[in-house]
Amino acid sequence: MKRWRKAIFVMTLGFLMFLFMEDTTLAQAQIKISVEEGIDGKVKEGRGFPLKVTVENTGSDFKGDLLFDYAPSYQTGGARALSIDVPANSKRTYTLSIPGFNDEIRHNSNQETIHLFQGSWEKGKEIKFKGDKRLTPDFIYSNYTTIGLLSENPDRLKGIKGTNMGGNRVEALTLTKENIPEEKTGFQMLDYLIIDQYNLSELSQDQQRALKSWVDTGGVLFIGGAPHLEGTLGSVADMAPLTFGEESTLSDTSTFNVKKNIEATFNSLAIFKGTVKPESDVLVEQDGIPLVVKSSEGLGEVWQTAFSLGDPALNAWESYDDWFANVLSKTKPHFLLGQSNGDQSFLERIYYEVADSNELFPTTNFKVSTLVIILIIYLIVIVPLLYFLLRKVDKREQAWWIIPAISVLVSSGIFITGAKDRISKPHLNQMNVLKVEEDKSVHGISAFSALSNSGGDYDFISNKHNLDITPARVRNSAGGVNQYKFAVEEITKDNRSIIFRDVEYWSTRTLLGSSEKEEVGRFIPELVLEDQTLSGTIQNDFPYDFTDVYIWSGSRMYRLGDMKAGDTLDVDKKLSTNYLSSPIGVTPNMSAPFPNQQNIKQQKKERLENFASQMISVDNENNSPVIFGYTDAEIFNMKIKNKESKSENFSLLYQHFPSMGNYKGAFTLRNEQLELDVLPVKGQVIEHYSHNGADEMGLEDGTYELSIHLPNQIELSKVTLHSLNMTLHTGGVLQFSLVDPQTDERLVLSESSTNSIKVNDKLNKYIDDNGEIVFEFEKRSQGDPFVRLPNIVLKGEVQP
Repeated sequence: MKRWRKAIFVMTLGFLMFLFMEDTTLAQAQIKISVEEGIDGKVKEGRGFPLKVTVENTGSDFKGDLLFDYAPSYQTGGARALSIDVPANSKRTYTLSIPGFNDEIRHNSNQETIHLFQGSWEKGKEIKFKGDKRLTPDFIYSNYTTIGLLSENPDRLKGIKGTNMGGNRVEALTLTKENIPEEKTGFQMLDYLIIDQYNLSELSQDQQRALKSWVDTGGVLFIGGAPHLEGTLGSVADMAPLTFGEESTLSDTSTFNVKKNIEATFNSLAIFKGTVKPESDVLVEQDGIPLVVKSSEGLGEVWQTAFSLGDPALNAWESYDDWFANVLSKTKPHFLLGQSNGDQSFLERIYYEVADSNELFPTTNFKVSTLVIILIIYLIVIVPLLYFLLRKVDKREQAWWIIPAISVLVSSGIFITGAKDRISKPHLNQMNVLKVEEDKSVHGISAFSALSNSGGDYDFISNKHNLDITPARVRNSAGGVNQYKFAVEEITKDNRSIIFRDVEYWSTRTLLGSSEKEEVGRFIPELVLEDQTLSGTIQNDFPYDFTDVYIWSGSRMYRLGDMKAGDTLDVDKKLSTNYLSSPIGVTPNMSAPFPNQQNIKQQKKERLENFASQMISVDNENNSPVIFGYTDAEIFNMKIKNKESKSENFSLLYQHFPSMGNYKGAFTLRNEQLELDVLPVKGQVIEHYSHNGADEMGLEDGTYELSIHLPNQIELSKVTLHSLNMTLHTGGVLQFSLVDPQTDERLVLSESSTNSIKVNDKLNKYIDDNGEIVFEFEKRSQGDPFVRLPNIVLKGEVQP
C-alpha cells in the first residue's frame, strides 16, 4: 500500500512540474517584439538613432526588461534597458534612442542583439520571445550626408532631395511628429535638419529639448521663411537669427547666381522682410534685404532664409539642388556628432586622444634603491641580529617561525604601503575639454575613468541632460558580441545610470562622450594690443580656480598666471607679433612614458590641448584668438552608487575673444595665418590625417576647392597683394587654378621644375568680399589617397 502511495505521489508531482514548465514556456512564447530602427528604417553608421518598439502580449500580464545591444564604434559598446509593463492580451509601443551600430555588430547575423527578461535584468530570468531578435537597420555610411526634412508637406522640399554635396550622395529623410526622437542621442544620425512650414510647438517638450541640445552639440539647423514663423518655432524660437515682419516680393533674383553654372531662371520670389538679431551674420542679401542669415549656437549653427525653402519657384528651378549644395558647402556639422567623411569615429578620437590618459591613476612607487636597502637590512641586520638574540636567550629553535613571520610582515608592509590608495576606495578621474559660450554655457567632451577597489558591479550615475556618454570597452576585449553582459544603461527622468557588470579587482572602466552645462561662467577680457604688448585685465567669472591661464594665438601660447574664482588678473605681456589670431594645434607625444605622476599630468595637458585645437579648428569663429585655462574643479557630477570614491579632476576650458591688433605696411602670411580649408566639388574627403597645421589629408581622385582667408585685422580696402608662392609636396598630383570670385573663371597655375607655383600679377581680383582666395585643384594620383597641402606664402602691403 505504501509503495502505491509513493508511486502516486511521484506521478502527481511530475505531472504538476510538467504543467508548470509548460505554462512558463507558453508565457514566454506569448510575447512578440517588433522594432522600427532609425528614420525610414535607416540609421547612420556609428551614430545614435531612435527606436520604436512594439510589444504584443497574448498571454497573462507581463512585466520585465528589454535590453538592446549597441556598439557605435569598435572601442565602445553596451546595452540600453527598457522596462515594459504589458497587460494580458494587449499591445504597447515604446520609444527610445541608442548610441549607434558599427559594421562589426551589424554583420554578426548569429548574434541576438535584443534580450528579454522576466522581471528586472539584474535579478530576473532571460526568456525567449517571438518577433525581432536582432536590430537590422539599413546603413547610411559615413561618406553620405544625411538631411532631415520636417514640413507639413514634405513634397515641397523635393528640390533639396536631389542635392549632391561635393560628390557625396545626400540621403534625405522625412521626419514626422511620430518619428522625431525624444532624446538628443536619436538626432545624431542627422547632419542637417531643415524645417519649412512646420509647427514645432506641436512637438512634445522632450522632442523640442532634444532638438535644441542636438544643435548645441554640433548640429546644423535650417529654418525656411513662413508667415507668423515665431509662433510656430516653439522653444527653438530664441535660436532663430532672423525675426520676420511683412511679406514682400523679391524682384531681382541675381543674388542666386552664385556660380557660372548656377543662374536663377525665375524672376521673382516671395520673401519675408526681417530684422537680423545681434551676433548673427548676413550671408546673402539683395538691396539691403537679408535673405540668408546664420548664427552660432553652442558647437552648432542655425541658418535661416527669408523665403520658403519649398517655394514653387525654387522647386521649378533646375539648378536649385546645386544652389542649395553650395549653401551647405559653407557649413558642416561639428565632428562631435560622430564619424563623417571616413574620419575616425569621434568616440574613438575621445578614447585614444583623451580617455586613455585618463585611465592612469596615481600610485606609490618604491625606488629600486629603497628596495635594495630593505633587502640589505633584512639579510644583514635582521638575520644575524635575530640569531645572536635567540642564541643569547637560548631560543634558537624558535627561528623556524620567527623568520617566516618577519618575511610576511615585511612583504605585507611593502604591499600595503604601495597599494593603500587602491584598497580603501575606488578612484574616479574626470577630464573635460569645454568651449565657453557668451551665455556662460559650456559644450564639449568628457571622459570618466574608474579604478575598482573590489570586484562586482559598478553603477555610474550622472545627469542625462549634461552628459551624453557611452561605455568604453576594455582594451583588447572582444567587441561586437554580448554587449549587454559588459554594461547596461538605464535612463530615468533626469539621470543616466550605466552599470558595468562583473568588474574585476583593480580594473579600469571608462565612460566618454559629449557634454554640456548651462550657467557655468566665463572669462571677461578687457585687453588692448599696442606695439606688440598685450595689456589690460581678465576677470574670472567662473566658480572655479584655474591653475594656469593662457592666451593662444597661432602656434604660440602665452602664460598669464593662476586665477582664483572671482579674481581679476592683470595682463602685461610682450608678444612676438602685432596681432592675435586663431590658434593652430599641437601634436602630443602619444606614446610618452609615464615614470611619475608629474609626467602623467603633463601628458594629460598635451592631450587636452590637442583635442581643444581640433574643436577650435571647426568653431567658425572668424580667426579669433582664445583664452584657456586648466582647473581641478569637478565640473560634472558623476557618482558611483553605494561607493565613496576618491576623485581627481582635470579640465581645459577655452573661450574665443575678438581678434586684436592690425597689419600695417608690408606683411608676409603663411599657412598658419591663412586658415586653409578644403571642400569637395567632385570627390570625397576620406580622412584628415592631421588637424593641427600639417595639412595632411586622404582624398579621392577628383576636384576640390582650397580656400585661404586673410586675417580679419587686414582692412581689405587698403590691401595690395604683391606675390603668391606655393610649394608643392606631391609633384604632379595636384593641379591648381585660381577662381575669380566675380566671373567664376579659372586661371590655371603652372608648376615649375622646383615643385613650386608663383603668381605676381593682379592678385587682388581674386579676393572676395569676405577676404577669401579660392583655388580649385584636381587630384590625380591613381588611387593613392595621401595628400599634403602646399605651403603658401602670401606677400602684400596695407596702405596707411
